[in-house]
Amino acid sequence: MSCLSYINDYGSDSTNSDSETEQHLYKRVKLPVPDLSRVRIVLTEETHIDDHQKHKGRKRSFPHVRGNWATFVYVQYPNDDFVNKLSRKVLDALTESSHTWHKCENLHITLSKTVVLNYHWIAPFHNSLKKTLTNIKCFELEFDELQVLCNEDKSRTFVVLKTNRFSHKHFFAITKKVDEILSEFKLPKFYDEPSFHMSILWTNGDKETETNGALDKLNQILTPDFQELAKNIFIDKVYCKSGNKTFQYHLPSDR
Repeated sequence: MSCLSYINDYGSDSTNSDSETEQHLYKRVKLPVPDLSRVRIVLTEETHIDDHQKHKGRKRSFPHVRGNWATFVYVQYPNDDFVNKLSRKVLDALTESSHTWHKCENLHITLSKTVVLNYHWIAPFHNSLKKTLTNIKCFELEFDELQVLCNEDKSRTFVVLKTNRFSHKHFFAITKKVDEILSEFKLPKFYDEPSFHMSILWTNGDKETETNGALDKLNQILTPDFQELAKNIFIDKVYCKSGNKTFQYHLPSDR
């Protein structure tokens, strides 16, 4: 046999071998189906569950949603010690009530509804608020009587200190400025006829009618204290709370 024949035979055998190897490499191997019957499925989406018992029965006005920031505008009341004494007097006068009353913490006067801001709105919203409040002068805060009010969904009743006409005028001017900003963000404005007040006590449910029966007695007891309430209370800051962040704005003085 010639050398050429040997070469041809070798080449033919090599080609066949390579072809068989390729077929073996590209041949699909069928894997067994895994048994998932004992696998525990875990949802990665964050879920927030409110426990009303941890908040003395209070309920959220709207559900918690990740990325949404509950926001409202307000002024703080600085004289907590005096109001605590006042609250104790009111509690003593409500001893015949069958309901459990609680002292309000973080005393403040609300100047807007609680609205929802998306995260990317926070910075422009607060920048607009800071700019518009530079035109509001600081002023003195005074109260003139106690009132009983319910929130919008009637889930809680409050004993509140209502501001007098002088303070009402200044607060009304602030809410109008805040309303302009809320409108730009297509968010609900404050009430058409707002009541500016500071809540000092609260209880669960709608107890407005029955508590109103004790109001005359309460106001007679507290008349001397209203003069004390007005002493050295000067509003020179407005606050805005968004989620767990608090922003502070200074009002210019006209003195």
